Amino acid sequence: MNKQLIRLSVASALVASQSVWAASFVIQGIEVQGLQRLTPNAVMQYIPVRAGQRFDEAQANELSQIVYQTGLFEDVQLARRGNVLIVKVIEREAIGEINITGNKKLPSANILEFLKKLNIAKGNGLDKQALIKAEEELGKAYQGQGLYNASVNISTRSLGQGRNAIDIKINEGGNTRIQGLEIVGNQAFSDAVLLGQFESGVKSGISFFSTRDQYSREKLAADLDKLAAFYRDRGYIKFEVVSVDTLPGATKQGVQIKITIKEGPQYRLGRVSVGGNTKLSQAQVDRLVALKAGQVFSQRNLEQTRKNIEDALGKQGFAFTRIGLEPQIDEANRIVNLQLVIDPGKRVYVRRINIRGNNRTKDEVYRREIRQLESAPLSKDLIERSKIRLQRLAYVEEVTITPEPVAGTPDQVDLKVEITERSSNQFRIGAGYSQSGGFLFNTELKQDNFMGTGKELEIAFDNSSANRNFRIGYNNPFYTHEGVSRGFNVYYNKYDASKDDISSYVSNRVGADLSYAIPLGENDAIHFKVGGEKREIVLGTDPATHIKEFTDKHGFDYRQIPATLSYVHDTRNRVLFPTSGQRHRVSLQAAIPGSDLQYAKLGYDGALYKEINKDITFALKAKVGVGKGQKGLDSLPFFEKYTAGGIGTVRGYDSNSLGPKDSKGESKGGDALFATTAEIYFPVPLATDVKGLKMSAFVDAGNVFDDTNSFKAKELRASAGLGIIWVSPFGPLEVSVARPLNAKDGDKKQSLQFSLGANF
Repeated sequence: MNKQLIRLSVASALVASQSVWAASFVIQGIEVQGLQRLTPNAVMQYIPVRAGQRFDEAQANELSQIVYQTGLFEDVQLARRGNVLIVKVIEREAIGEINITGNKKLPSANILEFLKKLNIAKGNGLDKQALIKAEEELGKAYQGQGLYNASVNISTRSLGQGRNAIDIKINEGGNTRIQGLEIVGNQAFSDAVLLGQFESGVKSGISFFSTRDQYSREKLAADLDKLAAFYRDRGYIKFEVVSVDTLPGATKQGVQIKITIKEGPQYRLGRVSVGGNTKLSQAQVDRLVALKAGQVFSQRNLEQTRKNIEDALGKQGFAFTRIGLEPQIDEANRIVNLQLVIDPGKRVYVRRINIRGNNRTKDEVYRREIRQLESAPLSKDLIERSKIRLQRLAYVEEVTITPEPVAGTPDQVDLKVEITERSSNQFRIGAGYSQSGGFLFNTELKQDNFMGTGKELEIAFDNSSANRNFRIGYNNPFYTHEGVSRGFNVYYNKYDASKDDISSYVSNRVGADLSYAIPLGENDAIHFKVGGEKREIVLGTDPATHIKEFTDKHGFDYRQIPATLSYVHDTRNRVLFPTSGQRHRVSLQAAIPGSDLQYAKLGYDGALYKEINKDITFALKAKVGVGKGQKGLDSLPFFEKYTAGGIGTVRGYDSNSLGPKDSKGESKGGDALFATTAEIYFPVPLATDVKGLKMSAFVDAGNVFDDTNSFKAKELRASAGLGIIWVSPFGPLEVSVARPLNAKDGDKKQSLQFSLGANF
């Protein structure tokens, strides 16, 4: 039989002609032609017919499409030789390599991952249509980042032996800049007020590091959402953005944005009622509803009301409350009547709590911090409290807690607790320099999570020009099941005060102490510490008069029984860079009867944190201390006096340089301390993704005084400046640049200050 051939063009989807397939036939065999790299068996797995089956023209186009859609071939043709079905193919060349050049904003790894979704990867067949789509989509990705002048060019070149290279050349151009932003249609609010809601806009001349004028569709869309929220929070419930026009700017890389809005009328609240199965008393509902008749309608207050009700029902175990809204608008009087309909659903119980990510830590260590119990009603408050307690652990980086429904039981959930741990086993050798302590050397073996038990063990040695410390410490945070902690320290300290610009003496101290912490609730605890120590004073060649007089009267060696009782209230959401909450510590420190020198110190140390937005946190801090000598002491021993100046009190002034002066003109400290700080923390420009790195703008004020009777507000020193804090592998590193605001003659100023191991 003469060879009969029909070419099926897959691109045009032509159907085989009746003249070629005169009749159906039984396939005697199937032959694949045109293969170079692939084997016939590799193709046969895609062919839906086999020898012995009947074949006709209705199956021809379907077979061609199936083989073509594998992506392995440029073309597929069918032919017939007698009862043998011939499948002729032209193989697509393979992708041998992918080269990306010119990209900085989009990492190569991200681009390769994107290409893989389009079947463009090394070893795959070369699909030119997919390359066209990739070129288009990558261009859109750059536009989404505000790089409207970016260009993407994708080309191919042969590598021989059926392999091709894909070359992706990217010219990212420059960021498209907003050269003008105009709002049209506003009458109730000025342009300045509305544009103040935007993160996009024209950059001011002094905003060197600002990205405000960088154009991005996503950022502009978020700004328009903020604008709508601004209006709806002020009663303009029918506000709408009519159009957003982006026009060419004065330069090639600039744009002018024109936003046309329609404000509509302002509405006030009429009746506000709450119905449905509330599970709450009327008094509770009244307290939770933040909407009052006669007020201007506020979307924010409406959402706050919903949240208040959801949280209240969440405490009772109703985790999936639905709150419907039925508004009635009185157009004539511009009034909105609201009815909230509550459906609390079923009370939900926790079946299991599953902890994931605890690779180093025993399960029970985390479970004892979790306040939500298994088999108990699900409580959002207890879940949030559990998350905060876990985040406060020194060996925990991040925590997420997610309720997961249990299949077939709508009133039960499992809690998935995912923990990201940070290293808790540290062996550290470090060196550095601190302006207050000179050259530093430290070595430390520290385990905040010893053997995965949550217990703390530390062996540390620190050496600087002013201080030499050796300490062994141990603490068990759950000495009892009720959460009472117990710890001890053994220490040695040698302090050269002359190196700290105080006076000419050396203090050698050795001792040990035992401590307990007793929880009074979720946020409160009593701490108690008592110990014994021996202190030796060695005077220098020319000590200050007050030190010489003290040693002449009381000698050089003292055996002391120091004790500290303190109360701590702590609601911070985390220990490292908290964004909300507060911490207050009131302490009474004393050398109790039995000590050679008896004295008492009452102190307060507190901080309040308020999140401004997800990147910016405001902090207000204060330190107050007063001391008094007892049993023959007119004041605190000179080595126990408060000092001020430098990082930790008033930056911009030399460390420990403030307050009353001794006979040598150096600061001798005082029996009273007052210091306060207002500080704003924010990410470091160009390094916003670096964990453990923050900048701050601050104002400090403080000083030390001979005693409380000597306190004068006009003697407080103040400063303002910028700081940067890095939680480095060698401990917290703090650097500040500050300018004294009211320095007086004799004050020692120091603009640039830094410290390793600073307390922030």
